[in-house]
Amino acid sequence: MQGPRNLIVAAVAGAVTALAFAPLNLWPLGLVGLALFAHLVVTAGSGWAAAGRGWLFGTAMFAVSLNWIATSFTYQAKMPAALGWVAVIGLAMYLALFVALPAGLAVRLAKKPVARALWLVALWPLAETLRGTLLTGFAWNPAGAIWLETPVAQLASVVGSTGLSMLALACGVALLWLVRNPGRWRAAGIGTLAGTFLLALLGGSMITENEFIGTPLVIVQPGIGQDERYDAASAERHLATYIRLTRQGLNQAAQAGRPVLQNAEVARRELTETEGVVSPVPPSADKVTGEMKNKLAPGLAAPTPEQAGGGTALLPRKPTLILWPEGAIDALVEIDPPALARIAGSIGRGDLLLAGGTGVSRNRDGSARYANSLFAIAGDSRIVARFDKAHLVPLGEYVPMRDWLEPLGIARLVPGDFDFAAGPGPRTLMLPGFTSVSPMICYEIAFPQAVADRGNRPGWIANVSNDAWFGAWGPPQHLAQSRLRAIEERLPVARATPTGISAVVDGFGRVRSSLAQGEIGTIVTSLPPPQPESLFARLGLYPVAVLALLLALAGWLVERHRPPLPPRPMRTIPA
Repeated sequence: MQGPRNLIVAAVAGAVTALAFAPLNLWPLGLVGLALFAHLVVTAGSGWAAAGRGWLFGTAMFAVSLNWIATSFTYQAKMPAALGWVAVIGLAMYLALFVALPAGLAVRLAKKPVARALWLVALWPLAETLRGTLLTGFAWNPAGAIWLETPVAQLASVVGSTGLSMLALACGVALLWLVRNPGRWRAAGIGTLAGTFLLALLGGSMITENEFIGTPLVIVQPGIGQDERYDAASAERHLATYIRLTRQGLNQAAQAGRPVLQNAEVARRELTETEGVVSPVPPSADKVTGEMKNKLAPGLAAPTPEQAGGGTALLPRKPTLILWPEGAIDALVEIDPPALARIAGSIGRGDLLLAGGTGVSRNRDGSARYANSLFAIAGDSRIVARFDKAHLVPLGEYVPMRDWLEPLGIARLVPGDFDFAAGPGPRTLMLPGFTSVSPMICYEIAFPQAVADRGNRPGWIANVSNDAWFGAWGPPQHLAQSRLRAIEERLPVARATPTGISAVVDGFGRVRSSLAQGEIGTIVTSLPPPQPESLFARLGLYPVAVLALLLALAGWLVERHRPPLPPRPMRTIPA
């Protein structure tokens, strides 16, 4: 195939590969798409041609799989909704550069098709790592995510999602060799696919079952859509919904009568507040919208019996963990004691609520500092811990280069004219009476090696998010990222979102309980136990780097190898 047909094949292959990600999870199509991508690279006439084909492949793949980003632009009025598709295409074109990079370099480094294929697989981890790092990074949908519905995914506990991405591309190359390469390289393709099957068997054998039942856990999904999330007039109704569902869930937990998880054998360090944060401090911003007023949030100070949960008394039970989504609390609870008391009154004195809200503190110059935070609130109205989100979303929580972009009409996608301040990164919060936790707010869960404090391993991960503005494809993909992190760290993950998908994931990435998108209700279950620390948690990307170097060496040797010349025919001397 030559000329424009290559460009068409590249775009189609990228779109087909996108179907392998959630929510469709058609992973065999992903391998076919990657095989076509490998073919386009190894047959390219130059490095630039290969890079161009890779870039078009990546643009199509990301544009299809990230279509949900366009939906987020429909929930704000400062920018036209049509700009959402411009953002999707623009982001896809940028992310595709990290597909073009290994494609172009592979062709520049080798001329033989087999050597090019080896270099392509070897360079892929570097490209994915750069994609998750540069310009704040966007690690969403690594190629390895296509394995999630197969036992191969368990290998993430050894090589991480980056290693799974290498394996996915290697299988694509193996399919290519199987179809197009005669002799020993066809045999190598068969061997690679057979080896992957054996790895799948190995991955399945890693999963263990036990009868250990942990801490009672209640996750609240209130069904509050993005179109009403920031409506100040609805703040009272939203809080009443959270309180009502919480009390219902706690009474259901009491009826279930589950025992309490004993303290997991994990490293511990006393930490009750985010480093560098001093709070509370006036003045207040009584809404997340950034409306600055020196008064208490209206309507949150004097609950009626109906507002406090319909007057339903809590039944006797074990101490329970409760999880509310990102931004569930409108009031600034650190400087609003009545609001804090009302929220704490919805749980028992031995319970602990983890809920998203806005943290407030003071900068050195005395100005107010706001953060996207998670609070641990005890039943006696104490805030026992706070975590501030570190990995902020551009245009969601801050406007990059605000002085330049704001005059062009670029604004935040959620209400508010101020930028959130970033927190210090992964921290283990010690929860009195409960297993320690690593909080992850929204898409922080998408970044490998950045979800747990290496020096103080937690017993579980709490991922609070607001996926209500992520369309139909965003929430399943977000859940997929959580499952990958659970396997990598061998830690359970509990997710709470306003409209779904809220879920409890065990340390093997299996969804144990969940609420579907749009469903209103609670998950009442127990927290799965942490598994022994994984090899990936201890070594990180070092095993992947070694594999990549070995493949690069193999590519170099194949390229340098020259077959022996055939023997010259003997000349006969005429008689």
